[in-house]
Amino acid sequence: MTVRDVIKSLGAQVAVEGDTTRPVTAGYACDLLSEVIAKATPGSVWATIQTHVNIIAVAAMVGISIVIVCEGRTCESDAIDHAAKEHLTVLYSGDSAYVVSGKLYVLGLR
Repeated sequence: MTVRDVIKSLGAQVAVEGDTTRPVTAGYACDLLSEVIAKATPGSVWATIQTHVNIIAVAAMVGISIVIVCEGRTCESDAIDHAAKEHLTVLYSGDSAYVVSGKLYVLGLR
């Protein structure tokens, strides 16, 4: 599965379209950045309600393929700029992280 496949399947709003050919191998939901660093795996889709630039730094460090900002929130402008520089896809969803996680699970991401 690729970033492009997840975008098509979720129907979430694309805030930053990064490298859509990147592989997506797992899902992760958490708002504590230290936990994401410790437990998320490269290729993950990360569901969060955080919106600041540090989520992009963490995602880039871990090798996360997609950040999904949930609950109708939108990222701060510096986060969007940093995601574009990192070629990292950022999606917006009106759903909770719980619902987004369920959708990712149905797609086969664990």
